[in-house]
This record gives sequence, structure tokens and C-alpha cells, in this order.
Amino acid sequence: MTPDRVRFALIVLLVAALAGCGGADEPTQSTLPERLSALCEDARTDIEALGLPSERGVEIVRPWAARGTRLADDVARLEDATPRERAQLRALARSLREYYDGLRLGYDVYTRTRSLDAYVAAVDRAKVFLADADELAAALGAPKCAVRPFPED
Repeated sequence: MTPDRVRFALIVLLVAALAGCGGADEPTQSTLPERLSALCEDARTDIEALGLPSERGVEIVRPWAARGTRLADDVARLEDATPRERAQLRALARSLREYYDGLRLGYDVYTRTRSLDAYVAAVDRAKVFLADADELAAALGAPKCAVRPFPED
């Protein structure tokens, strides 16, 4: 091999190495969106299994809220995230907690007053947090988290 060909071969190898060719050092894609989606889908399945207040009574809201709070805790414990994703996960967990706390408040107000209007008002206020949670989940690559357990009328 001539010196020019050796130089050419070395340059090609150097360029390939700098371009990231070589396989082993290629970055892996984050599994965070899939793990977050799985948590949301599990929670949705559990809540669907509990049933609707129209089927089971308004007291079903308490177990719904408990399952939702567990989802928020699970989201907060997700690991292997970038610092930006960690901040988004904390905000998502906070929004989920606020939403499910709002459901609990609506239930508590209803049981004390028997006012459906008061229940609806509390739940409507809580839905602001749910909308925030939906946006955060979508930003994290998990739009399935915005799928509700039951179709909304």
C-alpha cells in the first residue's frame, strides 16, 4: 500500500470515528415515554374496573382518587430521566395529585351537602390540573396518559 493510500485510509477512519460510525457508542433511545405510558394505562385499567359513579354510587370516587394518587407517586419515582425530564415528571406528579385531591374534595363536599352542583364545581376546578398533566405527559412523549378511563359526555 502506498503512503498516499495509507493516509487516505487513515483519514476515512478518522472521519468515520468523528461522525459516530462504529455502533457501540451510539446513544440509546429513552424508554421513559413507554414506562410512563404503561403506568397511565395500568391506572386507567384499574379505574375502569372500579366502575362509574352512575353504576356504583358516588363513593367510588374515593377509590378512584386513591388509585390516581398511587399513579402520581409512581410517576414521581420514575428513574433514568434527564434533569429536564425529572422536572417535568415532578410537575406531572404534582398535577395528578392536585387533580385527584380535587376529586376527593368534590366527594367530601357532596357527602356533607348532598349538592351535586358543589361536587361538579369542585371537579371542574380539579380538571385544570388534569389538563396540565395531559400537556406534561405529551411533552414527555406519553400522550396515552391523556386517554380517560371513561368517555366524557
